[in-house]
Amino acid sequence: MTDARANHRRTLSLTGERFFAQPWWGLWVGVAMIGAVLIVAVVIPSHPLSVDSHWSNWMRESESGFLHHVALVFNALGHGLGRILSLAAIGVVLLVTRRWLALIAFGVSETVTPLAVNAIKLIVDRPRPPHELLHVAASSYPSGHVAYAGATAVALVVAFTRPGGRRVLWWLIAALAVAAMAWSRTYLQVHWLSDAVAGGVLGVGIALATFAAGQILTPLRRPPSSG
Repeated sequence: MTDARANHRRTLSLTGERFFAQPWWGLWVGVAMIGAVLIVAVVIPSHPLSVDSHWSNWMRESESGFLHHVALVFNALGHGLGRILSLAAIGVVLLVTRRWLALIAFGVSETVTPLAVNAIKLIVDRPRPPHELLHVAASSYPSGHVAYAGATAVALVVAFTRPGGRRVLWWLIAALAVAAMAWSRTYLQVHWLSDAVAGGVLGVGIALATFAAGQILTPLRRPPSSG
């Protein structure tokens, strides 16, 4: 009985994982990104920036049936059932493989991100673009969809790939996914470009800081010496 309990405790105990080659770098970059979004939240005007207006006009000029459907797919992936299923799938994989630290970091990141987005929205209360193609509530800054995409993309890279040169390709794919989500929000005219960029930076920053902190606080266990 004692051996069984000991084995059970070892199974449930947190073991360190190597998410980053240099976790302190990931932590400080993440904190800096979060801080940048907060600083911009204080100074950003309620009216669109010049780049916001130009980008919004370009999106309106590029409207087509195909692009509209693509944007709606990203919209579905970023909230409601689509979001729940994607998060659940990642969580189940981490749970089945008993990667408790990665699971906790993932859960914290995906919980803190929407909380941070909603808190900033309440503070900033920025109006959305006037020609929205979807009816959405709440203020415009920052984009919750893009924040979710940023946090999830980073989580997938750091949790399921190893640090090193080969990870560059996965970082590129993650960046393209976040950019695609940002494009979809501006194409649907539910966010200004600066809202989408801020959302991506916020989500990426939170995920980087969360996973890096988990690695720092739970160092890798060295195998016992044979001698």
